[in-house]
Amino acid sequence: MTPGLENAPTGPCFVGRGAQLARIGKAQAAALGHGRQMVCEVVGEPGIGKTRFVREALERCAPTVPWAVGTCAPDERGVPFHVFRHALTKGQPPRRGLRAGRPAPTWAEPAGAVPPASDARRFRTYQAARRLIGLAARDGLVLVLDDLHWADAPSTGLIAHLLRYPVPAPLLLVLVYRPRQMATPMPFGPPESDENADPEPTSRDRIELRPLGLAEVALLHPHVDQAELRARYDLTGGNPGYLAALPAGPAPAGSDPLREAPGVRLPDAAVAVLRREWADLPSVELACLRAGAIVDAPFAPDLLAEVAQVPAALAVAAGWRLARLDLIRRVPGTGRFAFRHPVLRMAVAQDTDPAWRVDACARALTALVDLGAPAADRARYAERLLALPNGRWAGRCVDVLSRAAQEIRRETPDLAIRWLRLALRALRPTAGEAQRRRDVSLALAQVTGEAGDLAESRALLQEIVPLFPADPEGRRAQAVALWARVERLLGNYAEAVAISRRELAALPAGTGPTGGYRLATEIGVAGILAGRPVAGLPDALTADPGGPGVDRAGLLAVRGLAAVHDGALDDARGLLDAGARIVDSLPDRDLRDHPDCLTALGLTELYLERQADAVRHLDRGLTLVRASHRDDGLCQLLLARTEVAYHAGRLSTAIGLATEAGIVARRIGSRHLLSFALAFEAEATAWRGGPRDDDRAVALARSAVGIATDPATWCGRTAATALATAALLAGDPATCAELVRSAGGDSRLSRLQTTLRPMWHELLCAAALAAGEVDDAERQARQAMAEAEQVGLPGQRGFAESAYGEVLLARGEVPAAQLHLETAADLFRSGGMALRRSLALASLARAAEAADQPGPAARARRRALELAGWCGTERVALRLARPVGPREAAALTDREWHIARLATTGVTSRLIGRQLNISPRTVEAHLTRIYRKAGVASRSGLVAWVARLDDTDR
Repeated sequence: MTPGLENAPTGPCFVGRGAQLARIGKAQAAALGHGRQMVCEVVGEPGIGKTRFVREALERCAPTVPWAVGTCAPDERGVPFHVFRHALTKGQPPRRGLRAGRPAPTWAEPAGAVPPASDARRFRTYQAARRLIGLAARDGLVLVLDDLHWADAPSTGLIAHLLRYPVPAPLLLVLVYRPRQMATPMPFGPPESDENADPEPTSRDRIELRPLGLAEVALLHPHVDQAELRARYDLTGGNPGYLAALPAGPAPAGSDPLREAPGVRLPDAAVAVLRREWADLPSVELACLRAGAIVDAPFAPDLLAEVAQVPAALAVAAGWRLARLDLIRRVPGTGRFAFRHPVLRMAVAQDTDPAWRVDACARALTALVDLGAPAADRARYAERLLALPNGRWAGRCVDVLSRAAQEIRRETPDLAIRWLRLALRALRPTAGEAQRRRDVSLALAQVTGEAGDLAESRALLQEIVPLFPADPEGRRAQAVALWARVERLLGNYAEAVAISRRELAALPAGTGPTGGYRLATEIGVAGILAGRPVAGLPDALTADPGGPGVDRAGLLAVRGLAAVHDGALDDARGLLDAGARIVDSLPDRDLRDHPDCLTALGLTELYLERQADAVRHLDRGLTLVRASHRDDGLCQLLLARTEVAYHAGRLSTAIGLATEAGIVARRIGSRHLLSFALAFEAEATAWRGGPRDDDRAVALARSAVGIATDPATWCGRTAATALATAALLAGDPATCAELVRSAGGDSRLSRLQTTLRPMWHELLCAAALAAGEVDDAERQARQAMAEAEQVGLPGQRGFAESAYGEVLLARGEVPAAQLHLETAADLFRSGGMALRRSLALASLARAAEAADQPGPAARARRRALELAGWCGTERVALRLARPVGPREAAALTDREWHIARLATTGVTSRLIGRQLNISPRTVEAHLTRIYRKAGVASRSGLVAWVARLDDTDR
């Protein structure tokens, strides 16, 4: 035992160990019952509670039996039979249970002072000692020999003799030791048999004590907070002795329990107790042990040699000697060592001279840098040195922290930001440190921006960019491009364009193309988002084929996106193909820092209806930014991927992606990206068509419009058209038409993206049909046809054909409508638009039913419902229930028609609400609007009105 540590109170009561206590009790009962010697070995890690366990066992199992305890000590190994002398010599404190007037046997000092030289004399000495112990145990005795790992050789030999020649008396011999600190783990041989092999206890049992469980530790410390208790348990591993050694208050925080937290110290008494294990070490071993306390585990001997300032060969030998003493242990599978327990390391570090620790920490940092240690290891020592009042290592620590931050910024950006902030605080604002402060600030701005803290990144860039001189390497241009990008992500498009144009015009002659490409890219992206795509860029950039491939690919993708917006599809395809070839040839390591390139590429491919390529590039970008924890790129890629899923008809996927994008947008503080996310979620929710989706879609779209303060920007137009879609599907065609025309600017919708204008004209056509304005609907359908012919994209032609087919269907020209609707379904299939194809097939099925063509109608209906299930929409089934005929039928939305038909069956509003999962009050609100549109005043009138429309349909 380590006196004072394992004897320390471990709580208000003794907990656990019930099965082990019972084994002690059985052994004691067998010794007294059979009058023979029984042996129990109690073994375990230091601090595990061996001595406390033995005392508890004696008090519970043998309260009236005499017992004696002998304890070994490391500084008394030269005294022969010391543990027996300590236990049985006259003059020791009385043991509980010793009867008055009973003398203890006397161990004469001269008789055992010198171990016998020959085997015969040694045997006679052991036999004499055995007889003395037998006399002491003639009426029963428990002899506890504690801390035998520190026993002298004669004592160990006598114990082995007693095991071979048992005492013929009721003696319970309890041997307590640490197996790892003995010459062999079982110094007295293995126990006789397994503990469960026989109900009768054997003459020798080995009881191994293991750590306490968390529930048992909670019983020992009932007043400790659960979170703190868990932290302490994780730190100590359930070792009760080390738990008692920890100071009161919160345990050291963080995932690294070996780090010394400021203000956290072990009690001096605990350190004094543990110090006995290393107090007598030779100087080399002691220096290596103290060096190991400075070095984070696991540590290699070569690092110990550098920190302890001893030759490498001596450090290796010292490491193995310390391992034999169980102060440190070899890490399996490596040539490294670690302290046997974190608390022991804390005690050694606390017992080390503070000045020596500081110098050793500096030596450890130097050695780790020279050995090429991982960034986290190097930075940890730099942090410790910077926390000291002496600033002579500040420059070296700043360099270490900066390099380490660059190495780990993709894997753990939060840690990189912390290191860079620490490095920046360590640099004094003097003229001599101006350049280093600028470089560290730029690195911090870049990492904080990538991690999504756009406000801090912007503040840093505004402060340091003006301090950068113009240079032919283009470092200033790249810093300005980073600043412009942050402004653009925050929605400050005008500032981003102005900053980039000013810097682009001032680029020195001979500057490399990287900075110019990035500045031009920011001009292009900000122009598109502001609603004013840049038609051209300086010839020096557009014609330059050199420079890094990814920067050039990014510029090509942005120019292609601008060309798509303006309807120059041939130019867009050429630019897209050139950019895609570059991107596809680059490895991931070259693309992971350029998520905007993949975003622009994916959007251009989407608008050119190359959905497979868009999915491939956007998913590659998402994989890269998720791996590098880049929230700035993640949000934009999620939004682009949402658009792809929406156009493909995967509504649930689109809603999930848009929701995640909204979360990220809020986290990085980008309101315009949040507006995009809400708008996309609103559109997908509206088309999903659930009972509550109409109101939710309108609310989401209104929030998007409220956030997008400038309706001329891309996000402003997106929010407006999303609200228009939601309003139409919720039964408000007038608001829909007003919003689309406002966003488009004129009757040709010239402000809206050229390649999407047929889709928006189709939306205006649907609004006009819902309002009963068939002539206006036809005008919009013809405009959609004209725009689609100009664009030449299958999906957009599908919108035009669908619009014209719906107009013809409303006019009653069913055969002509069928041709257009069938063409629209085929075009939507070519464009990969499953949702729109299902809607076109639904209208085709209605038209075939009106033309009394049950076979084609059934086939179209079946395929429409299959696609609707794949897309996750209820709109198709609702639309299939609509009649074909009078104009007043178009006034009701799909959901209103569903409720109207349910109402005509005679069910109550409560039952309708239960079926649709909406409240009865919501059902009554729907019925009120239905009555107004149908021109009836009651349910009976509604029944007649629906029956008349059904008859007309037939």
